[in-house]
Amino acid sequence: MNNTHIDEDEIDLKEVFRTIYRYKYMIIFFVIIFTLVSAYIAYFKPNVYKASSTVEVGIERYGSYGGGDVLSMAMSPGAANAETEMEIIRSRFLAAKAAKEVDVLHRYYTIRRFKEVELYKSSPFQVGMLRGYGMSFELYPVDDKQYRLVLPEFKDENKTTVSYDKVLPYGEEIDTPYFHLNVVKTGEMTDSKFRFVVFDPKEEGSIAQGGISVSQLSKYSTILEISYEDNVALRAQEFANALAKAYLQQNIEKKTKEATQKLEFIDKQLKFITENLKSSAVKLEEFKKSSSTISLSTKAETIIRQMSEKETQLSEISIEEEMLSRLYQSVKSGKNLESMALVGVDKSKSSLAGMIKELQSAIIKKKILRADYTEMHPEVVKLRKTIEQLKKVIISTIKNMEKNIKERKVLLEKSIAQLQKKLDKLPADERMFGQLQRKFSVNEKIYSYLLEKRSETAILKAATVSKNRIIDTALLPGAPIKPKRKLIVLVGMILGLIVGIALAFLRAFLDDRIKGEEDISHATSVPLLGMIPHIKEKDAAEKLKVVISPKSAVAESFRHLRTNLQFMEREKKSHIISVTSTIGGEGKTTVSMNLAAIMSMAEKKTILINMDMRKPTLHERFGLENVRGMSTLLSKHTSLAKVIQHTEYTHLDVITSGPVPPNPSELIQGDLMKKVLEKLSEVYDVIIMDTPPVGLVTDARTLMHLSDTSIFVLRAEYSKKGFIKGIDELYKHDGIRGLGILLNDMKMDRSGYGYGYGYGYGYYEEDQK
Repeated sequence: MNNTHIDEDEIDLKEVFRTIYRYKYMIIFFVIIFTLVSAYIAYFKPNVYKASSTVEVGIERYGSYGGGDVLSMAMSPGAANAETEMEIIRSRFLAAKAAKEVDVLHRYYTIRRFKEVELYKSSPFQVGMLRGYGMSFELYPVDDKQYRLVLPEFKDENKTTVSYDKVLPYGEEIDTPYFHLNVVKTGEMTDSKFRFVVFDPKEEGSIAQGGISVSQLSKYSTILEISYEDNVALRAQEFANALAKAYLQQNIEKKTKEATQKLEFIDKQLKFITENLKSSAVKLEEFKKSSSTISLSTKAETIIRQMSEKETQLSEISIEEEMLSRLYQSVKSGKNLESMALVGVDKSKSSLAGMIKELQSAIIKKKILRADYTEMHPEVVKLRKTIEQLKKVIISTIKNMEKNIKERKVLLEKSIAQLQKKLDKLPADERMFGQLQRKFSVNEKIYSYLLEKRSETAILKAATVSKNRIIDTALLPGAPIKPKRKLIVLVGMILGLIVGIALAFLRAFLDDRIKGEEDISHATSVPLLGMIPHIKEKDAAEKLKVVISPKSAVAESFRHLRTNLQFMEREKKSHIISVTSTIGGEGKTTVSMNLAAIMSMAEKKTILINMDMRKPTLHERFGLENVRGMSTLLSKHTSLAKVIQHTEYTHLDVITSGPVPPNPSELIQGDLMKKVLEKLSEVYDVIIMDTPPVGLVTDARTLMHLSDTSIFVLRAEYSKKGFIKGIDELYKHDGIRGLGILLNDMKMDRSGYGYGYGYGYGYYEEDQK
């Protein structure tokens, strides 16, 4: 069982290689075509260069802007992380700032080595434009002072086809309804044609943004790689460096703006506190003079100190309550959540800070994914649900914290009220003195605190330095990163090979013509008598190939057929052989002639009878007359002796078909046909009948029943596989004796083998010529 499977696999593998070899020229053609097309694409595809610079990001942390006091926390810029900084670098805002330093709007082109290249700073002219952005203009130098400006046909707003073609002087303003520009010559015009496009300055950021990419060098690293891809290597380098500088500059501007805002706030508070401090100082001094009170009693000092502490706690709680309220509004509205900071809130509530950080991280991840995917992407949907859930939890936590704060406020207010009652019981002068002194003390502390913060902020503003820094500047790219030309050509070649092989197997699958021995042996049990090699057209036109070239492969194949037929002979002296085919063109006449000749060469007296009375050709091949033949013999207009014609070859006679009769089928089916064969059997050793195609008329079947051996000729690469089914039916049901198949016109490869069989073609001297 296993051996059988192995053999079948080997046969299948051989068939694969045979199919590839059979269609090798088609496969080679597709490989060449696809290789040429891919080479064309690879050559004309514009180069893309990539320049990269690296920056270190100084990450801001919660409450890192100053001390732990309320003002510092309130002025804190909030949390920052690497993902946020990467989004800032990719932003259109930053791209537009960098584009101010690098020209991304003007594009100048010319033809070099049959392909269009961009000139950038090496352009011999410059264009200024006020109108006509995005249009592609062609410029043809005329002389040192003039040029020809061409605007190919385009449709305006009214769908009217317009064009422009004029010779103009350099430096002159060109104002038309469609464009307004000025071309200034800056160098020698060495090319015969240029093309230029100027984009709208409003789209500067969007145009530059397309080539930006940012990546984090490692998961826990704060170093980012800023890359820019462009068709011009120099512009890629310049823009990558400009983008890194713009990123650092915007960070400094942001910090400077924050410091300025803080100074404005402090100055405003200082003005108010200064007035309060002066007022409280004057009131305290006047009271001392009028009441002669210099200091407070110990009891009064204790009450006032306790009240001050409670009031301070109440103020802090009020600030915390206000901050929580703002945080609640931000989360509920969903605005500016990425930069939202938890400031002014008790740091013991770290769980809320952690949830806010987790929310910000999820929002940034969603924004990054949305750059490449839609809202329906599974990861985006998952992050959206996570964000919504986190917002609900944060809102719930804030509400609980606000409830807790309100309870604390109620307790503090009760404590202050109780202390106030105690203070009210003191003498009036002492009570009034304590209140005035308390106000003065509070205003003095706030004034000192604000002065200290103002000095710190002024120093910070004067010496603002970004925590970010450039590690490596971008270098000029030496080679393009795209296209991978060798890879494109290789892929094209492989694709051509795949397409060629696929089409080869498709053709083989759709091709129902007989290729070789295996097609016959797999489809029928009718024995294969032999295979005849391909005979060239000029050789086929000759009379007998086996006689003219007795040492050829064709002659040897007919000898092989003659040997096989000897095993099929009856005991009687004569051997009657009928040669037929399914349709015309399968070579039965050529086979009949050469078979008759090879039989005669074995000194067997042979006669060849042309029984195809509808389309007689045998007499032409032998150069004989066709005045009398089988038609006249079977219609009893002549005798057998008169229709037999001798040929130039020894032991070989021929009976031609004779004139075309009106009723060939009736003549063949008559009793006279049997008598003729019996008479000829007395004289000849071999009788060969060239019959009509069995698939067209019934004459052949009648003659096959009268024969000892019936040869069914099939032509390789011509006869259909369906023909074998008809032969099989004849073999199994019609009772035809000695039926065998002869495969004609087999193509031989260089090794001397056809598709499954060979006779050593190339061994014979005629085949070597």
